[in-house]
Amino acid sequence: MMNLKNGIPVNIFLKTVINQKEGNEEFLYEITGQVARVGHNLYVRYEEPQPDGVSFSPVTIKIYPDQSVQLIRTTAEARVRLHFQYQETTETIYKTPYGSMFFHVYTQDLQISLTDHPMAGKVRVNYELLMQDEKIGTYEVYLKFTA
Repeated sequence: MMNLKNGIPVNIFLKTVINQKEGNEEFLYEITGQVARVGHNLYVRYEEPQPDGVSFSPVTIKIYPDQSVQLIRTTAEARVRLHFQYQETTETIYKTPYGSMFFHVYTQDLQISLTDHPMAGKVRVNYELLMQDEKIGTYEVYLKFTA
């Protein structure tokens, strides 16, 4: 795991759109985080505000040289690790206190742009989450960071 003390502080704009049977939700955040390069991978780390308005969930976005992305979110109740590869389906396990649930993640679109001077970047992921071949919903994550 990376040492966040060596990370570069960044300002983050985060937009998440959730489309499920129950309806649509959109979340916008302007927060601070850190970026660190470890080996060939770039890590963006931040704390995402939770709906209760009080707690935060640590999130790590790992950007690989092959332009795939991994998103790791940990809450008090669960841990999820999503791997996004352009127009591919990957498997994930959602770990909860009640056991593990298995999902498939289909990445419809994945766009990454990074610059070194200044350290900045954009990551946009559109994906579907499926459980036993049933679509749970479609999601969009847009993350923009600048040092």
